[in-house]
Amino acid sequence: MVVSEKVILGRDVRMMMLKFNFSNPNVIPRFVKHLGQETKDELSFRKSRLSGVLVIEAAERCSLAKFLREIAVSGYEMVNAFYKQGIDTRDDIKRKNHTACFFFARSEFVELSDGFKFKGVRPLIYNELWKICKTAIWRIRLFLNPFYKDGEEINDQYSLSINLDARQPLCYPDGQPVTEWQRDENGKRVGEAPLPLKAKYCLHVKDNAINLMTA
Repeated sequence: MVVSEKVILGRDVRMMMLKFNFSNPNVIPRFVKHLGQETKDELSFRKSRLSGVLVIEAAERCSLAKFLREIAVSGYEMVNAFYKQGIDTRDDIKRKNHTACFFFARSEFVELSDGFKFKGVRPLIYNELWKICKTAIWRIRLFLNPFYKDGEEINDQYSLSINLDARQPLCYPDGQPVTEWQRDENGKRVGEAPLPLKAKYCLHVKDNAINLMTA
């Protein structure tokens, strides 16, 4: 079964960003650049550009296990990665969060950040990112945003932001699967034992479009 929301990966989708929000910075690949604490000015500037369109609404327990390979087949290549520390003030509770961003450009627009320096660590970052996508499920939202180059908006070019938070690891550090009880419509446990945690949705590229599909 396919959920109706999807994003066509045409030439106008020039950039794609996977944006992960972590409470634990230890799961961020160690070769990803740390840009420090986000300042108030940077936060205000970032919010001033929040003019995109929500194309896939929040979906819980989504897997990206096959997504990196599929966007590579569609012609998108990792060109940059960094993370910043910020303050989450939702619900009036201040807590540290860490936002890691991984950028993928369409092949005809590839310009590597830091040139050969990034190219040297890219395979290591990519491998760790693949593990992040494979070993956890997420709450996911997709936004189609204007594309900016050198501070200027480029007409008819877009950047896709795939926002991921509420990480749920599928296994404990010792490799044992995380389990949960199955429940009926009244919230009562069913079955004789808890079962391994599973994704409810998967993010896939199918027919040159990003689709949110039921797992």
